[in-house]
Amino acid sequence: MKQCFRRNQDVVTKNKKLINDIVRLDVLKEEVEYYKTLLREQDTGHIHTTIGFIKRRIEEIEGKAPWPLD
Repeated sequence: MKQCFRRNQDVVTKNKKLINDIVRLDVLKEEVEYYKTLLREQDTGHIHTTIGFIKRRIEEIEGKAPWPLD
């Protein structure tokens, strides 16, 4: 009985992580789009850096690239 409960709990935990990752991806993608609206010809290098960093994080969550800071 305990083993069955534990297996079910593992499935719930994995499903919760998947849902959290989906929400996290949506939020990060929305943030990138917002930051793009703030870009100007000058003095927005910090925004470019932020966009690049968030895009890299999106790739890591999607499994396309390892996280470089581990």
